[in-house]
Amino acid sequence: MTSPIVRLSAAIDLGLSVYRTGHASEPLARFPRLGAARVDLYERFERAEKALPPPQEKRREAINKFRNVLPLSASEWRLVFAGLSDKTERVGPILEDEQLFVRVHKEVHDRIEKRKLSRRDWLALCFSYFGYEASTPDQNANWCLLRADIQLGFDCVSAQQRREKEWIQIVQQHQELFSEQAGARLGDQMFNGEISDLSALQTIAQIPDSSWLWRRIFNVLISRIFMLDDTEFAQRLPDLVDIGRQHPRYMNDVLSACLSRYHLADYREKPSSLLKQVALDNWGSPQIRSKQNSWLQYVDENVCAMVVAWFAKEDLEHFFNLLKGEAEVDQSRLHYWLRFANQMSYTRIVMGADAWNAGGRDFVHFREKNKGRLSRLIGAPGHNNAVVMQIGNYFFVEFSGTGNACYVYQADKSPFNPDKTQLDLTDLKQPYRALDRMRHSPAPSRPNRIEGWLSKFDDSLGKWGIRVQSQISSSGSPKPVALEDQVRDALKSVQYKVYDQRARGGAFQVQLSVADQTAIAALLRLGFKPVNHQPLRFWRQ
Repeated sequence: MTSPIVRLSAAIDLGLSVYRTGHASEPLARFPRLGAARVDLYERFERAEKALPPPQEKRREAINKFRNVLPLSASEWRLVFAGLSDKTERVGPILEDEQLFVRVHKEVHDRIEKRKLSRRDWLALCFSYFGYEASTPDQNANWCLLRADIQLGFDCVSAQQRREKEWIQIVQQHQELFSEQAGARLGDQMFNGEISDLSALQTIAQIPDSSWLWRRIFNVLISRIFMLDDTEFAQRLPDLVDIGRQHPRYMNDVLSACLSRYHLADYREKPSSLLKQVALDNWGSPQIRSKQNSWLQYVDENVCAMVVAWFAKEDLEHFFNLLKGEAEVDQSRLHYWLRFANQMSYTRIVMGADAWNAGGRDFVHFREKNKGRLSRLIGAPGHNNAVVMQIGNYFFVEFSGTGNACYVYQADKSPFNPDKTQLDLTDLKQPYRALDRMRHSPAPSRPNRIEGWLSKFDDSLGKWGIRVQSQISSSGSPKPVALEDQVRDALKSVQYKVYDQRARGGAFQVQLSVADQTAIAALLRLGFKPVNHQPLRFWRQ
């Protein structure tokens, strides 16, 4: 169906073509007043008007009359249509009351049959449809019936239009939203970068940020993240983070999925500065013990440990390079402690006066990026700095100034709180409370050779059960969590069956009872892959 405005424009353009000496770059380009008139006509009669939700108080008044079986005017019925998902502390929504909803369904069907359902009526029904607060709305038979009414209602309303307006075209483009697969196509389109929002659809139907639709879209998008191979994931990572930034309500979900997928990659030990900084901005530092629980709301412990190791590596490199003080970098100390970075559950840099006040770009950037993760060192020469490293239940305190021993304390009995914003040199150097004062002598022949003091340090750490991970025996390593237990923890909200053929050289398979996108995303995070032609079955070796 061609718009009358488009036909009028084409007719004018054709009629004037005989008077042209050359082709205009676009229709009506040489006739600005006619062009402006065309724009004005489009704005008045064609452009989709933004639909605003009816005021809640008016909806409540109409719903009270409806519940009390009082006569309703046409506008009051429309308010009821828009309030089907509304609930209060005392009563649930009409959509969850079969006796009430059947009256609404009858009213809608009467209007459809008599061709009296208006565009505003239809939009009000859409507002209730998108606004229903349930993670799995299709388990509500009334909601499914409402969806069917909206489909029939659209055919009724669009058939009454004398010309095809923009809002009709928009709805036709998004017909999927009124089907059982609602959100799947949009999730794929957002994942593929084809769309970034639903602004066009928002113009004609208000979709709350908390709508089940957004959750479905992001469940689909997140499940796709785990289907990327390592190379594709690395290439797509900046775009995926941008999607989270554009939709702050779902940033935690996107960030959680990206970090979990990164942990499955072969390059997991190589820090991602992007993920590390975004996670720090949104969740705080995983090394600050009071913040640890907030991280574990979003990612597994092993994913959290990966990021903690990233911070530890960066802290060590900054400490021994940027904060070297007056002396050259002690490469042997940097080499030594980097061997244990993956085991460090906590690091804290304590900056001396010189580094704390330095105006150089590198220092300013470092302090800004690590806000909340730095302490100030007082009572010490300005050039001296310290770093506190926790491995297991032990604090190791190193200093940048030469001639300082490494102090060792039992973490749960530490004589100082490393999270304090200001620490005195005497806090960090307490020889009578320390388990050991390890001295950096004799020096190794080369910085990366484990000899001299590095070998002595290894012996000392070994007495406390700390060894480089490649040297840890199987008896000393933590017992891995059984795959069955991981699956049980991940699929608490959905029924499933397990088929374990690993003893016969086969795979471990999980069969879901329903297509729950949250459960699917959880399985993909655990490394499961979908079985071909069986959408609810997943396998892993």
